[in-house]
Amino acid sequence: MNQKNKIDLLRGVYIFSEVSEKHLEEILSHCKEKNVNKHEVIVSENEKGDSMYLILDGEVKVSLVAEDGKEIILSTLRKGDFFGEMSLLDGEPRSANVIALTSSDLLELSRNDFLSEILSNKHIAGAVLKVLSRRLREANERILGLMSKDVFDRLAEYFQKEARIKGRELIDGSVVFERLPQSDIASIVGSSRETVTRAIKEMVDRGMIITSGKQIILKKNFQQLLIERHKERYG
Repeated sequence: MNQKNKIDLLRGVYIFSEVSEKHLEEILSHCKEKNVNKHEVIVSENEKGDSMYLILDGEVKVSLVAEDGKEIILSTLRKGDFFGEMSLLDGEPRSANVIALTSSDLLELSRNDFLSEILSNKHIAGAVLKVLSRRLREANERILGLMSKDVFDRLAEYFQKEARIKGRELIDGSVVFERLPQSDIASIVGSSRETVTRAIKEMVDRGMIITSGKQIILKKNFQQLLIERHKERYG
């Protein structure tokens, strides 16, 4: 990726969205490019946090391991997303694991450089606070969803989000996207692989989705069929 594309990517990252091009060039000069392989651990929970990462290309998952050894996926991040900023701000150890879901290209920015850039630019400082607040709200919404929605609804919500973020619209209005392994999907929606498999089968039987290898096709009337299911179950 050339210099201009990297600067454009930095500009697209929320915390740098109001930074001048000159300042973006300065930030970029402090970044190191890092290439990771699929399944490679980028950061580990409880290790010292001394850098943040911007995703140039690829996809990673942010996860925790429960006491029973089960992986809990908190989120998946893609091109233009970033992670590791919390440890940079508070100096505490990493709060989660970050593992590459695909071969990925990253930009790494050290803690010292990051803090110096924040102190020198009020726009970055303000934007970081907004991002942290938004992520806290998202975490709260996720917890509420796990408490109040059944697996089918959580899976439907997840598929709709994936379709919005990385889907490609087909001629008939359906949307196709590449799915993660069902074990990973189960971790994201807070369920077991077997339960997710049953929910996917029900969606197929209801004509809500079509599965094709590693792809899922979300039918155009997905939302309407979801509403009809709610009426059947809850009246």
